[in-house]
Amino acid sequence: PGLKEWFRSSGINAEYGPGLKEWFRSSGINAEYGEIVEQELYDLRNKMSSVCYNPYSGFGPFPGSEIGKFDHEFLKGRFAKRVAERIPKFDKILTKQFVLGDKPCYVDFLMYEILDQLRTFLPSTFEGCENVAAYMGRFMELPGLKEWFSSDDYKKGNYINAPMAEWHGKN
Repeated sequence: PGLKEWFRSSGINAEYGPGLKEWFRSSGINAEYGEIVEQELYDLRNKMSSVCYNPYSGFGPFPGSEIGKFDHEFLKGRFAKRVAERIPKFDKILTKQFVLGDKPCYVDFLMYEILDQLRTFLPSTFEGCENVAAYMGRFMELPGLKEWFSSDDYKKGNYINAPMAEWHGKN
């Protein structure tokens, strides 16, 4: 397969970004705002990975903990503080139907996926964030997605992280 057959929002953005940005501008949509939201989401997801994967088992250069070994609960606590600061910020910006307006765009798919993972990992950080909850509900009602979310395949659940992670979404 050629490079254009790989589907990742950052790859799509790099390949088609200039054209997409021009289309967004002509539509009155702030593409840079979408990019800022996208990068904040990637930062949170990358931090979550560093909390869930043990660096001493050979899966990457992630930070240790204050006791000198991988301490998932310690790192999860530190990460929870960061998420508890960020989710209310998302709550403030999610006042429209979707991130950039009345119609969903690729940032919305990323937003839903990462918020859903974070909500599964740290549910208490979402308490009192009605705009986030309403946004996630609207996303789940989109045609095609509504059917997926009610399917047996979805209900079986998938791993959020690989099975070798300290927390992978199944425990």
